[in-house]
Amino acid sequence: MPEVRIPAFAKINLRLDILGKRDDGFHELRTIFQTISLHDELRLRASRSPGISLTIQGNQPLSAEPPQKNLVYRAVEALRHELKIASGVEIALQKTIPAGRGLGGGSSDAAAALLGYLRLTKKKLAAARLLEIASSLGADVPFFLLGGRALGVNKGDEIYPLPDIPKSQILVVSPKDIYVPTPDAYGWLEAKPFALTNSAGTSKLFQFCALSCLAGG
Repeated sequence: MPEVRIPAFAKINLRLDILGKRDDGFHELRTIFQTISLHDELRLRASRSPGISLTIQGNQPLSAEPPQKNLVYRAVEALRHELKIASGVEIALQKTIPAGRGLGGGSSDAAAALLGYLRLTKKKLAAARLLEIASSLGADVPFFLLGGRALGVNKGDEIYPLPDIPKSQILVVSPKDIYVPTPDAYGWLEAKPFALTNSAGTSKLFQFCALSCLAGG
C-alpha cells in the first residue's frame, strides 16, 4: 500500500510581542518563528478500511485521548472533506517534541498531516485555501506549512517568509514537570481588548500570504 513519511519540526520564537486582545478572543501578535531540528514523525498509509485510523506513540496522555480530538486527525479529516475523498487512511504519529512548552508540536503535526496527506493522495490544493484550512486548525499551523524563519502577525497565522539565518546550535531545556497549555499562557495576560481585524472573511488575506510564501520560496 502507498505510504508517506514526513517529519514535523518544532519551533522557537526568536521574538514575541503581544499587542493586546482582539475582539475574537485571540491576541494580536508580532513574532518571528524559527524551526529547529527537533521533530515528530508521521507515517501515512492508504487503507482498505474506511475512515481515519490514528495511533500515537511517545506521549501517553495524547494516545489515551479520543483520536478525533487530535490535530492530525482533524487536519486529515478537513482535507478529506475538502477534496471529497472517501478512501481510508492509517496514520502513525511518533511524538518526540514535548507538549506544553511552546515548541508547536501539535501545530507542526497538523501541518505535516496536511502536506503528507496531499502527497499520499497525489492531490493538489491552492496555496491560499491550504493556508485557510491550516489557520482553522490553529494559529501556528500556517507557519509550519512553510517552516524556516518567518514573521507572524495577526493571530500568528499571517505568515511572511524571512531570509534564513546562519545555522547555529541551541539548547532546549524542557523540565518534564512543566506543562503550560497555550490557552492558559494567554489567559494569564491582562491586556485590555481593542478593536482589531475580524477573523471572518479572510480569504483575501490568505491569498496574499500565499503569494508572499511563493515569492519567498
